Amino acid sequence: MLDYLSIVRDWEALNEPVEKYVIKDFLMVEEEATVREVAVEMKSRGHTSVLVARGGRPTGIVTERDILYRVVAEGRDPNATKIGEIMSSPLITISPRVKLSEAITVMASNHIRRLVVVEGKKVIGILTLMALMGGLTTKVAILPEVERESVSCPYCGARFRSPHELSRHIDNVHVGAEVLSRKPMEW
Repeated sequence: MLDYLSIVRDWEALNEPVEKYVIKDFLMVEEEATVREVAVEMKSRGHTSVLVARGGRPTGIVTERDILYRVVAEGRDPNATKIGEIMSSPLITISPRVKLSEAITVMASNHIRRLVVVEGKKVIGILTLMALMGGLTTKVAILPEVERESVSCPYCGARFRSPHELSRHIDNVHVGAEVLSRKPMEW
């Protein structure tokens, strides 16, 4: 059964600054490092992404998926491929004072799962979609899509002005219609 009170609590959390959710333990490597060197470091530190720097300044990001798709799947040699060759660049950054709802909107509109949080020119940390979802792996978490003071139904995409209207809609349209047993729509 869907917990409507948690949707309202989540809605309130969406107005908090992202600095509350930032992962401050991040890994940064120079773009001349090999993919193999970086993968070994990522494994030893338990990281799923790495910031790539040129002269100490971050210029891109590489994820486990990038290594898998851009190196392994393409048959490239991880010992000869430089991490800078496979990085996603430019970095998409946000301020630590940005509201969580705005950060989620930036992620959704750019089709990314990580945002680099910066204060001036200094990297504070990384905001990840997985951290926002709480690392849930055993149950589906439902986050309504946020777009400028509105929420979208995760089942049909209908838009509402408040979580209360969304809750009423879910009660009236989806409860009992076996829609809740289906996966929510992807953003």
